[in-house]
Amino acid sequence: MGTNNNTFLQKISLVAISGLIISFTSCVPMRKFEDLQASKLASDSANKSCLEMYAKLREQDSALDAQVGSTKRIIQKLKEDSLETAAIVAKQKELYKVLNETYEKEIKFGSLETQRKMEQLKELEAKYNERAKEYEEMKAKMTQLKDEEKKLQSEKGTLATSLQERDKSLQEKEAKLAELQQILHSKDSAVKALKTSVSNALLGFKDAGLEINIKNGKVYVSLSEQLLFASGKTDVDKKGREALLQLATVLEKQRDINILVEGHTDDVPMKSEKMQDNWDLSVMRANSIVRILTKDGSIDPKRIMAAGRGQYMPIDPAKTPEARRKNRRTEIILTPKLDELLQIIDNQ
Repeated sequence: MGTNNNTFLQKISLVAISGLIISFTSCVPMRKFEDLQASKLASDSANKSCLEMYAKLREQDSALDAQVGSTKRIIQKLKEDSLETAAIVAKQKELYKVLNETYEKEIKFGSLETQRKMEQLKELEAKYNERAKEYEEMKAKMTQLKDEEKKLQSEKGTLATSLQERDKSLQEKEAKLAELQQILHSKDSAVKALKTSVSNALLGFKDAGLEINIKNGKVYVSLSEQLLFASGKTDVDKKGREALLQLATVLEKQRDINILVEGHTDDVPMKSEKMQDNWDLSVMRANSIVRILTKDGSIDPKRIMAAGRGQYMPIDPAKTPEARRKNRRTEIILTPKLDELLQIIDNQ
């Protein structure tokens, strides 16, 4: 294509040059010369345009040549790939043929084995489904057990805290109980020692109607009517006064002992100018004893209390003279102060 363009341009240049020569060799008028000159300019311009067009065509021709070369290389590569692909396809066809024959043989000669394997596969699938179901149930059970374990751990912690608090409380109570037992033991020892002291002090009056006993942690000094009073009287006689003063000597030293004096009578009604009944008699006799213990025996009055029981707390409820003699008595009840014990109980 490039060669044809060159020939075409050469022809155009020769025509233009021939015309120019003819114009100059002929004696033409000026007007024709001018026309020729204008024609020459036009030819030059056309020639320039043709040259520019030629250059562009050359560039296009070169680009097309490069494109053609690239296309040829691609076509060659495609041919090579096509041959390789054809070889692969041939191998695949051969392999497929072999596999197809093998499959037909397997179908023909191995259908029973295949069916047996399918049945085994179904059995295995059924067992798998069963195991999967059991596994899911076990997972759910495991989750439930974990939740229960967390709950039990929480309850265990709460219980442990509660047990610690209870143990602490129990230890405190045991300590207080031990303290109470120690105090009670001390009181019991003191009561026994007091009984011994009182018994020793009143040893000479036992045959005169005097008894000393311990009941409910208290020392009961029981003095019969014949030791203290004449029948129906409230004044203490000489022998009874002597016994009370000896008792006061012991009690004065026992400052942690409270003293209760109780008067008792029999059930035989009595009445006089000073007394309306046995109750008055029992109270007045108790007061007489209290006065001797506080005034003559120098015992602090704050420690003593007088009370009258009349005939309402008999030792022997029988209506015999012997029973009534026993009931006519005065009891001096000696009680250890329990301030420490009461303080411990109040603090529980």
